[in-house]
Amino acid sequence: MRPPLEAGGTGADDAAIGDLAADARAADAPPDTYRARLFRRFRRSRTGVAGLVLVSLILLASFLAPALSPYDPTERDRASQNSPPQRLRFDGGLFVHPLKVDLDPVTFEPRFVADIDRRCALAPFGRGWTYTLLGVAMDRHLLAAPADCPAHLLGTDGQGRDMLSRILVGSRLTLAMAALVVAISATIGTAVGLFSGFRGGWVDDWMQRFTELVLALPELPLYLALVVVIPRNADPLLVFFTLAAILSLLRWAGLARELRGKTLALRHADYVRAAEAVGAGTGRILFRHVLPNVLSHVVVVITLMVPGIVLLESFLSFLGIGVQTPMVSWGLLLNAAKDLQTLGSHPWMLLPVGAILATVLGFNMLGDGLRDAIDPHE
Repeated sequence: MRPPLEAGGTGADDAAIGDLAADARAADAPPDTYRARLFRRFRRSRTGVAGLVLVSLILLASFLAPALSPYDPTERDRASQNSPPQRLRFDGGLFVHPLKVDLDPVTFEPRFVADIDRRCALAPFGRGWTYTLLGVAMDRHLLAAPADCPAHLLGTDGQGRDMLSRILVGSRLTLAMAALVVAISATIGTAVGLFSGFRGGWVDDWMQRFTELVLALPELPLYLALVVVIPRNADPLLVFFTLAAILSLLRWAGLARELRGKTLALRHADYVRAAEAVGAGTGRILFRHVLPNVLSHVVVVITLMVPGIVLLESFLSFLGIGVQTPMVSWGLLLNAAKDLQTLGSHPWMLLPVGAILATVLGFNMLGDGLRDAIDPHE
């Protein structure tokens, strides 16, 4: 039975026109590449997107730390030692009530109380202490407090240094340590894993035995033993790089074992055989053909490795065997709150814990989102 005739042509003509229109739309649509599919899967992960936003905010705050810090993190104010956080208020503008010293009516100990009769106005993008950002000297800050009216939103430490400024500036050293350790560990682990899995034979056997030896080392006792060897009067920068080297040399083995297994599965692939047939060298095959196929796994491992390094650096610095003064890191800030007396009297000294938890949570969420997006079975 013939399809009914319609204005403009037969049913077959309409079907042909529809096919042509569909082909035209398919031609105009962007190609469905692996990156496009990966991005779509990642966007569906609310956890991963939230982690990406949180990590981006932390990195941005770390980069702009001097501009966000109302005070010089090394500046001491003896009149504001161990002062509690001041509440930020708004009434025609941002301000805080300054603190004054009063006597506790029961214990007769001096304490800080808010002076509600006075205001310390905070000027948005006002002038404050001078810092250098990208080689340019600046003195503008997100919130600038007047010089004669201290405003410490997160309180001060035992030497009168602003905690908010020290937490923001301390993020740079902690994240720099994590970035340096992860970069070295990922480079060594990727190189060892690719070469070991591709060459096989006795080379693979010896490299895997060495990798297993590194994995078998007890990390914490070894960290303590190696770091204690560093002289106490050593340069703080030397201590920083020595600690980074120690952490890096003990963190690459896990990634190497994982990439070795993936390389064993890829070395018999058709494109690897074709590259060998045309005379490509081992280095070219590894870094031009095998590495791109395992790079997504390396990215996921890196995002999940950063939180561990942040926690480990904070732990070692908290014990006093990590980063040394005058450098500032989150773990070193927590070192001031390691006794119960200080913690009970000045609980705001634990505020760096919040920054550490936010960083660990953000990178873990980002790593989980990337892992789900890269999983080929999703």
